[in-house]
Amino acid sequence: MTIPVETLIDGLARTLTDAVLPDVTSRFARGQLFAVVDVLRNLRDRLEVKAALHEAEAASAAAALERAAAVLGREAAAARIAGALAAAPAGPPAERAAALRAALVAALEAIDLLPEERAASARAAIAEHLAAQTMRDVAVLKPSLLGEISKG
Repeated sequence: MTIPVETLIDGLARTLTDAVLPDVTSRFARGQLFAVVDVLRNLRDRLEVKAALHEAEAASAAAALERAAAVLGREAAAARIAGALAAAPAGPPAERAAALRAALVAALEAIDLLPEERAASARAAIAEHLAAQTMRDVAVLKPSLLGEISKG
């Protein structure tokens, strides 16, 4: 589950101006910092998350919901899950992924009302998707600069 890019960039710019800038004493370094904040603010509304990331999440979520509904058979929870899946729009990819995230929440709520022996397989299908989605989210991260950060 991703945080909107706009929120991340706003947080970066705010941290740089509120927390970092007061401790920067060099005129040159302050100018560089303001340049970075300016670039971030201008990029904020021009960036788009790659559609492929949303498409992969949506495909995985839809498959998990289908498996959960199939496992539950004639349970009312199966119909609720199938309905939430059917209600998800076909596109654009970001909207479909968001709708399927909401459908996963609804599915888990429906599954939680069932006895554990009936719920376990359906819950496992969704857990597999969540684990795979976590790996997809982490896979796009760049290598950490914590070593360099800690050196100052």
